Amino acid sequence: MLTSVNMNETKEIILSAACDIYLLEGYQGMSMRKVAVKAGISPTAIYRHYENKEALHHQVLREGFRTFDSYLQSALVGKTALDRLNLAAERFFAFATEQKKYYEILFLTMDHTVEHKVKGALVKDATVSKVFMVDRVRDCMLEGSLKQDDPEEVATLLLATCNGFFGFYVSKKASDTPQEMKAKYDRMYRRLLNGLTRGLTC
Repeated sequence: MLTSVNMNETKEIILSAACDIYLLEGYQGMSMRKVAVKAGISPTAIYRHYENKEALHHQVLREGFRTFDSYLQSALVGKTALDRLNLAAERFFAFATEQKKYYEILFLTMDHTVEHKVKGALVKDATVSKVFMVDRVRDCMLEGSLKQDDPEEVATLLLATCNGFFGFYVSKKASDTPQEMKAKYDRMYRRLLNGLTRGLTC
């Protein structure tokens, strides 16, 4: 008999397998049977956990968004608005390097042919991280640590630049060690931040 612990462990295994299949073959190539085989369970057993492929796909995206948000939320321990923004950039790096599957699915390989099917159900989860970054930027502008500008556009610039940095590495166009990668990320972020603070007087 499956206990709640067994059920949760099996769900985690299924989600991990679904991520692998999704990254290799996209939504169209993913099937409940393929995921079950990858997870090491019977094709019928997978339906005890997820009703169908769409439900499983939703859960993969939902877990990805929630995991990303949990990383960002830990940045709120910063004492000042700028501290919290800087910590958010650090947590973005941690998410992209520690949760590679979810990072690639959310930011690089999401199948836009099915995005309209999940948008309604996941719109809140999908926008939490963007809202979080807009709030951090707005707080910095109110604090006076960033130049006055459009908070949403500046937050988009920060997210897009950081995402582009990781996309460069995922595409195998760079072969730095993790330490070199982190050092380059920090320098890139500092250059970006310098442009957003230039002209401010302390």
